[in-house]
Amino acid sequence: MKKVFSVLAVAAMILVSFSSCNPEKTYADYLTQKKGWVLSAATSNPAYEMEDGSYVTNLMTEGYLYDFENEYIITFNEDGTEYVKPGKTVAPADFDGDAYRAETLIGNWSFDNILIPGILNMQVPFFYDAAVETCKLLSLTENELRVSCTINDDDPTAKGTYSFILTYVPAK
Repeated sequence: MKKVFSVLAVAAMILVSFSSCNPEKTYADYLTQKKGWVLSAATSNPAYEMEDGSYVTNLMTEGYLYDFENEYIITFNEDGTEYVKPGKTVAPADFDGDAYRAETLIGNWSFDNILIPGILNMQVPFFYDAAVETCKLLSLTENELRVSCTINDDDPTAKGTYSFILTYVPAK
């Protein structure tokens, strides 16, 4: 009987030692996954005023974002850099405006607290600027990155403050 308990005790110790070799993932681990992230939902509150006077709440389907912008793949690297590259649809050469047609460094990202972040400072790719947005981190898991970014738009047409809720999923 002692021999059985000894074997069980050794087996338990081995199991514990192996399980301790797999540390839990951190928020940085989730954010910096190699596949990158692709936009799956984007909303505005209040509704964003477009140049033609119309209003949109769903930025992906109501004319705020082009198809190629919906497919941008964002990668957050461990060194704090943030890149964007086109998805399957690339902006046409005659597109009047900024667009990413190749992988491009767009800036740097950071958390307000590395252990339990509440804020993700990031560049939003479809803004095409170097401004760092301070976004409230709503969710960050291996399957979802969800942030709320407050945008102060000074464009005469859309002048105002908007809250954009951006949801990203892992790129395929």
